[in-house]
Amino acid sequence: MKRVLIILIALILVIYQGMSQDWSEGQSVFESDAEKELLLSQAQPIDLLKALHAKDEVDMKQFEKLTEKLDKKADKKHFVEWFVGEVFHKSHQYVLKNYHRHSTFNETLERGAYDCVSGSAVLGLLLDRYGFDFEIIETDFHVFVLVHDNDKTYVLESTEPLSGFIKDQDEVKDYIAVFMPRKQNQSKRDRSELAGLSDRAGEENTIYSSISLKELAGLQYYNDAILHFNEGQQGTALKQLKKAKGIYPSDRVNAFDQYLSQLESESKKLARR
Repeated sequence: MKRVLIILIALILVIYQGMSQDWSEGQSVFESDAEKELLLSQAQPIDLLKALHAKDEVDMKQFEKLTEKLDKKADKKHFVEWFVGEVFHKSHQYVLKNYHRHSTFNETLERGAYDCVSGSAVLGLLLDRYGFDFEIIETDFHVFVLVHDNDKTYVLESTEPLSGFIKDQDEVKDYIAVFMPRKQNQSKRDRSELAGLSDRAGEENTIYSSISLKELAGLQYYNDAILHFNEGQQGTALKQLKKAKGIYPSDRVNAFDQYLSQLESESKKLARR
């Protein structure tokens, strides 16, 4: 047992040092000490989600009210469809107030502003708290949540507070089918990989991945990098992307990293002329 513990500690140190080195090459990529502490601690998914534009203290009152309300009903969670519906609707009653693109998880906790990423994060944290079998689904331009119960699957679409809990099984299949990938050429795939979540709709699909809460935190940084790049803030975009890559080095994150690295290299060449 002691030997196993020593090996685990050694592995954690190796991972910590590797991430620290990757994120601190040259100029620091961290906005604040609070962000650095949350990212490098790698403690819980909620810490990684709170790291984007981190604050020394985040007001958790509404989220705590929500969990208190659901905790009182948790002894009936074996009525899966009913309890998952409670998770969905109470989340919108207490925390998910106003849809706003590119809202951070901290803004969701404090002001109720949310998008598909931060909204799915709240739902995912609650489903994890109560031990449900769930998936967070990443697509080209959207994120949503699936809950599995034996032969049934439920959709939790955070951006639709009234109709986003989908329980009819035919409707569930139809909803999922909309996001399933279809064959497309490489140029369309490249455009999808360099697009932000919640930015477009109606494009052909290339991405349909089941991801963890931790990986969702990486997507939050990726989305923020896209936002800053579109606003002409390439330096900030690069910093955010490094953090996204440290958490979740997916194909789309790596594609954007290669793209920005190429732009940076070309800019340096022009500057030397």
